[in-house]
Amino acid sequence: MQKLILTSALLGLLACQQQSATKPATAAVHSPISTPSVAAAAPTPVDSDDPAEPALLAQDAQQFLARYDLSKLIQMNGSGSYEVMNGFFGPDNYRIQFAMLEVKPDSARPGHFWVKGKNRFKKSIMPFEGEITLTGLHNQPSYQPANDEKLSAEIKASIAAWNKRDMYCATGTFLLRETSQGPGTGTFQGKLLIDFEVDEEGELNLISRNKDYGAQSGGILLQGFWISRDGSRRKALTLVDDIFGFNQHILSNFTIGERDPDFNPKYAKLGWNTYWQNDEWWAEPGTGTTQPAGKELSDAEVASIDSL
Repeated sequence: MQKLILTSALLGLLACQQQSATKPATAAVHSPISTPSVAAAAPTPVDSDDPAEPALLAQDAQQFLARYDLSKLIQMNGSGSYEVMNGFFGPDNYRIQFAMLEVKPDSARPGHFWVKGKNRFKKSIMPFEGEITLTGLHNQPSYQPANDEKLSAEIKASIAAWNKRDMYCATGTFLLRETSQGPGTGTFQGKLLIDFEVDEEGELNLISRNKDYGAQSGGILLQGFWISRDGSRRKALTLVDDIFGFNQHILSNFTIGERDPDFNPKYAKLGWNTYWQNDEWWAEPGTGTTQPAGKELSDAEVASIDSL
C-alpha cells in the first residue's frame, strides 16, 4: 500500500514529465550547478514585485547552457496538439495556444534564443517572432513530504533517490512580436521558467520536483502580458507546456478525473472543449500577410517586464 502511495505522490504530485529531449554533443559527464551565486538563489516568483534578475548569467551557468541546448525543450517537436503550449489569456482567461516552431540558440550568447512561431486565440492565427533570454539557472529544491516520520524506509529511500536527480530551473524573459498586419496584433512579454533535468544519459527532459516552485509542474511557464501595437490595450497571459500538470490557481475545478483527467465542461465556453482535436492549425497560413515586425516597444514598455 505504501508503495502505491509513493507512486501516486511522485508521479501524480511531482513528475508530469514531457519527452522532448536532446543529447549533448559531448559525453554525458555531468555535475550539478554548484556556484553559490547560482545554486543558492531561488528563482524570483513570477508574480513578485522584487527587482528582475541581473541580465548576465553567472559563469558556470553560461558554461552549462553552452553545453546543454535548452532550445529543443522549448521548440515544438511533434505533430500532435499536445505539443502545443496552452494557457489563459485576457480578463476572462480564455484559452490561447502557442506553437514554438523554430527556436535557434544564439551562438555568441549562451541562454539567448531567437524564436519564430504562431499563436491561436479563438479563430485568429497570428505568426510571431522574437527572443527568449535566460537570466538565471538554479537547482530545484528537494522534495520534502509532509509527515515523513510516518513513511516507510522504502518510501524514504525512493524520495531520497528522487532528490538526488539533477533537476534545474532556468529563469528568464521572453519578448514575442506578432508580425501580421492588422489592428489585432501586438507583443507578448514577461517572465519565463523552465523546469528540467539532465538524466544519466545526458539527455534533457522537462520535469518538476515540486508543484509550488519554478514552473509549478507546467514544464515551461511563460507569464506576463500582451500589449497592442498602438499601446492602447493590455491583456494578461499565462502559458505552459503541460496544462494538466500545471498547478494553476486561475480557474477553480479546472480539470476533473484522476486516471484520465479532462477539462471541466463548464469551461467549454472558454475554448477548452477543442483541446483533443488534432487539426494542426499551426501548419496552415496565418490570418493576414506576414510583414516585418511592428514598431518597437518604447523603453518604458520593455522595462515594464520588471514590474510583473
